[in-house]
Amino acid sequence: MASKDGSHSIQEACAHVTELKERGNRKLAAKDFEGALCIYAEALRDLDALLEPGRGDASSVKQLAAALHSNSAQALMKQKRWLEAIDRCHAALRYDPSHSKSSWRGASCAVEVGMRDVAIAFAENGLLQNPSCAELLDLRSRLGPLYTPQSDGDGYGTADFADGGSDDEIRPASWHLPACTREAKRMPLKPGKEKGD
Repeated sequence: MASKDGSHSIQEACAHVTELKERGNRKLAAKDFEGALCIYAEALRDLDALLEPGRGDASSVKQLAAALHSNSAQALMKQKRWLEAIDRCHAALRYDPSHSKSSWRGASCAVEVGMRDVAIAFAENGLLQNPSCAELLDLRSRLGPLYTPQSDGDGYGTADFADGGSDDEIRPASWHLPACTREAKRMPLKPGKEKGD
C-alpha cells in the first residue's frame, strides 16, 4: 500500500523507469540505436510525472533522468547525429551538472561538428564539477587553449581522437575520444548533404 506522500508509488515508478532504461541499454548494446532511443523516450515520458515539485525524493529521479538523456546521447552519437546528441547532453546536465559522461559526450559531439568553443565549454564545466575526471582532463588538454593564433589564421589546432563508449561502460579505460580533424569544421550544417556518403 502506498504511503501518504506517495513514496511507494514513486519507488514503483522509478523501478519501472529503471527497467525501461535497462531494456534501452540492451538495445544499445545490440546496436539497435533507434529501438534504444524509443525506449529511452518512453522512460523519460514516464519520469516526467515524478519530476513535479513535491513528489518525494527528486534527487534520485533527476539522476535517472540525467542517465536516460545521456544514454540517448550515446545512441545518437552512434548514428552520428551530433547536434541532437549535444541537446541530450545539455538536458542531462540540467538534471545533474556533475554527470561527467554527459560533459564528455557533449564535448566530443561538439568536436565532431567543429564547435571547438562549445567542446571546451562542456569540458571546462564538467571539470568544475569533477576536477579530477581523467577523461575530461585529457579531452580538455587535447583541445588546447580557447583561442590559439596560428599561421593559417583559423585559430584552431587539430587533434585525433578515437571512438567513444556507452553509458554503462563506466570503466574509464574504455573511454576514448572521437575523431577530430580540420575536416570536421567543414561538415555541412544539415546531415545528409555531404558528398561521397
